[in-house]
Amino acid sequence: MRIELASEAGTAGRPNEDFVLVAPEAFVVLDGVTPGPRDPGCRHGVVWYVRQLGARLLDEVTAPPGRPLADCLAAAIDGTAKAHGGGCDLTAPATPQATVAVGRVAGGRFEYLVLADCTVVLDGPDFPRGPVAITDDRVERAAQDLRRAASALPEGSAERAAARERYAAAVEGLRNRPGGFWTAAADPAVAAEAVTGSAAVAGLRAVAAMSDGAGRYVDLLGLGDWSDAMRLLAADGPAELLGRVRAAEAADPERRRWRRGKVSDDATVVWAEFGSSRAGARRAEGSGPDAIG
Repeated sequence: MRIELASEAGTAGRPNEDFVLVAPEAFVVLDGVTPGPRDPGCRHGVVWYVRQLGARLLDEVTAPPGRPLADCLAAAIDGTAKAHGGGCDLTAPATPQATVAVGRVAGGRFEYLVLADCTVVLDGPDFPRGPVAITDDRVERAAQDLRRAASALPEGSAERAAARERYAAAVEGLRNRPGGFWTAAADPAVAAEAVTGSAAVAGLRAVAAMSDGAGRYVDLLGLGDWSDAMRLLAADGPAELLGRVRAAEAADPERRRWRRGKVSDDATVVWAEFGSSRAGARRAEGSGPDAIG
């Protein structure tokens, strides 16, 4: 498995709350949840959290004997919760948290895990109708009527700001609760809520994983479908996909064409190819990002 990646902060001068790590047979992508105005009850912050959780998660995923990915996530969440120490209130609703995507090759299968709105995409001969995108759409469904109502109001208006506050409060009330949606925070039990599965490596050409800031290429901006995204990644690499997302966002700074909470979001893409040297040839031409794997 040959792996390439790109990650970029959504706003210049602000830390990237996404985090990505890869090994020859595995990768993890985390998208830190940007804190709102509520007290998180923690002195560490989201950037610390995603780095702690991501490092532990990759260790768990690559350690023998290859436990189920949900068990690996539970162990990583538990270890990160203990690393907070005694000065943090991990029961606070705004405690640092993240969405998660994991991929691993083991025993001739590609295994995946998705928690919340990260996405894993599978592409290859076993998918003759085109790439299959796996995500956890419970986030998208949460308080969707309030979100649509807020998006329909004029940008910059007091009415829109108030509607966004109502939507944000509703989402917080649904986070990590039955009937709502789940993110990795301090409770290892949420790992059981992740979407998991596997596919035969022999039937795959490539896979991708991305945070929702990169998934905008398809599901918000409509710059192409998942087939277009996978062709772009194969031809030009993850940095080119992020570049096209940023160009579209920059062309709509007032968010009128594409209604969205942030003009630009932190964005991360991992692309992994099976049994081909195309990525190596692209690097030799000097046009692609470095591969790890």
